[in-house]
Amino acid sequence: MITRNLLTLIAFGGIVALVACSTDEPADKFASSDSFCSQKADAECKNLSGPANCASGDACKAARISACTTLANAAAAQGRAYRPNAAQACIDKVEEVYKEKVITAEGELAVTKICERVYGGAKKDKETCANTFECEASLICAGVCRAEKAVALGEGCGNAGETCATGTYCQQRGGNKFCVARNALDASCNKVEAPCVEDLRCVTRCVAKVTVGNPCDADEDCANDAPYCEPNGKKCRPKYQAGTTACKAYGSNL
Repeated sequence: MITRNLLTLIAFGGIVALVACSTDEPADKFASSDSFCSQKADAECKNLSGPANCASGDACKAARISACTTLANAAAAQGRAYRPNAAQACIDKVEEVYKEKVITAEGELAVTKICERVYGGAKKDKETCANTFECEASLICAGVCRAEKAVALGEGCGNAGETCATGTYCQQRGGNKFCVARNALDASCNKVEAPCVEDLRCVTRCVAKVTVGNPCDADEDCANDAPYCEPNGKKCRPKYQAGTTACKAYGSNL
C-alpha cells in the first residue's frame, strides 16, 4: 500500500512538473541586440507608417532596424554592453511618445535618454567621461560620472550632476553658481548666458515661438504644435508627415 501511494505521488509530481515546464515564461524576448532593434523598430513605425505619415510599414521597419543596428555597433565600439533588462523601458517610452499626433523635441529627447541606456557604459561614479552614456546605470556625465540631482530655484548648481529645474538655469554669481529663473516674454536674452523660458525663443528679446507654416532657422524656433524646422523651405511643421526630410530616416523616398 505504501509502495502504491509512493508511486502515485511520483507520477502526480511528474505531471505537475510537466505542466510547470509547459507554462514557463518564453525565452527573454530581448535576449539579443537584434531582437531589441526589431521590436524598437515595430514600436517606432507603428504610428509613423501610412499615407499621411512617413513610409510603408516594411520600408519603415527596415530603415529603423538599420539605424538601431548602427547605434548598437557604435555603442559596442565605445565599450558599452547590451543590457536586455533595460530594453522594455525603451520600448515603452517609444510607444508613449510616438503614439502622439505631434512628436515634440522633448518627447524625442526622453526617448533618447532612456533608449541609450540599453547599451550601458562601464564608467563609475567620479570617473572622467565625455558623454552620459559612457557612465554606468543612471549616472550622468558632467566631466565626471555623477548621480543626477535636481536643484530648485535659488539653490546652488556648481557641483557635477546638479541640474536646474524647468524654468530655471544655472548662472555664475561671484564665485558660485545658482539656479535662477529663465527670462520671460519681452525680456532681454542671450541663448547661453540669459536664456528664455522653454516655451519662448530668444531673438535679442524673448518672443513667442514660430507656429505651423511660418519661417524658422532651427527646430528650437518652432512651437510644440509644429516643432520641426523643415530644411526644405525652412518652415515649422510637424516632423513626421509625408514629404518631410525627417521621414527619410524612416524609409521614405521623398
